[in-house]
Amino acid sequence: RSSELPPRSWTPIRPHGGVQMGKYSEQFKLTVVKAYLEDNMGFRMVARQFSIDFSLLRRWVANYKSHGHTGHRKPGLRYSEAFKRSVLEHRREHKLSLRQAAAHFGIGDPGQIVIWEKRHYSSGTAPYVPARRKPVAMPKKPYPAKPVTADDTQKTRDQLMSELEYLRMENAYLKKLEELKEQKRRQPKKP
Repeated sequence: RSSELPPRSWTPIRPHGGVQMGKYSEQFKLTVVKAYLEDNMGFRMVARQFSIDFSLLRRWVANYKSHGHTGHRKPGLRYSEAFKRSVLEHRREHKLSLRQAAAHFGIGDPGQIVIWEKRHYSSGTAPYVPARRKPVAMPKKPYPAKPVTADDTQKTRDQLMSELEYLRMENAYLKKLEELKEQKRRQPKKP
């Protein structure tokens, strides 16, 4: 089925070899949407079959179910302020996602609604829309400092030096042991 129509049309835009992806034809969109609706496969499988992004397919299917076609308004047409307000109010009242609101009103790019919200709500007269916040990182617990015991303060310099020498030898031994384990891991296994 994916071989019936070419999914993309590429047009050169610069003399040094740059390209721009053309829009998908309405016929191709309908073919893909009908394949999704008839074959009972998921968005991702159908999108992979036609070499398109699954979010595009999801948008086309939502538009098809809402409006009976996959296309949107012709580019270059402007939306009225009343239409923009009605979209924002409908979205807020029905608690719709950007994608759902765009599909309901046949808006091609859900990101356009975000732009309208920023402009509309920047005046301060509209209801507050909470901004997204970064998650707060959990504070790391500090390691408890080893308390100095009364024994350490009572030890002589020679005792402290011998204990330091012992701890250094123990540390060197553990490092060497770790190094040997690492060498053993790196050696190729014999068949």
